[in-house]
Amino acid sequence: MPVLDQPVVGVSGITVATSDVHSTREAWSRFAGAPEADSLVVGGLVVGVSPARGGPEGLTGVTLSVENVSAFARLLQRRGLRLDGTTLELGGLTWRLAGTTGVHRRRGHDAGDIDGIDHVVVESSDPERAVALYGARLGLDLRLDRTMPRHRMRGLFFRCGQAVLEVITRLDDEGTVRGAPGVPDAFGGLAWRVPDVGVVRDRLMGDGVDVSEVREGRKPGTQVATVHDPELVVPTLLIGAPADGSED
Repeated sequence: MPVLDQPVVGVSGITVATSDVHSTREAWSRFAGAPEADSLVVGGLVVGVSPARGGPEGLTGVTLSVENVSAFARLLQRRGLRLDGTTLELGGLTWRLAGTTGVHRRRGHDAGDIDGIDHVVVESSDPERAVALYGARLGLDLRLDRTMPRHRMRGLFFRCGQAVLEVITRLDDEGTVRGAPGVPDAFGGLAWRVPDVGVVRDRLMGDGVDVSEVREGRKPGTQVATVHDPELVVPTLLIGAPADGSED
């Protein structure tokens, strides 16, 4: 059997639970800039919207693209993970596996488009467990482990194709982890790459969506804006290069 050095090649979908499926679908179509589209694809990702059915609203699952689903599933089982078909749980979160055939890769054709996913945020009170699960077992490449005292957080950044899985751990004033180890992880929010943050902000504001002012991002050379649309039911950030086109 061939060795799978980097089996996960990207993020291809998300699942969102909501108490109002119709409104949430409309919100994601509005965010994508395609209100008349039949299928819900945002920045190349398939967005599945399902009823919350008494559970919490928000991001409930992420789909990972892999070159060989069956081979990777067997590898994960040998690493001690249990799968239900192509679905597995890591740290209490649901992840799904999908092949690369039919994955819609695109970049925005207009400054008001959504290019794609930049990073998925997971909150964890156990960063060492996160390293073991997302790094050693899932096989994602840990590119950076950084403590940010100013923000009272530690960030683990795993490469996932063109996207990043950002695992954040909240710290107190003394730099100690907040929360007890062993508590399940939780999906935080999503950051989306855009050609021009200001143009996308104007488009959304024109549709009646509240978006913060454009500001400098934590990553040097980027600009960001926060989308305040409760009907998305997922914390959402826009991220792009400055309007003059410079890059970090």
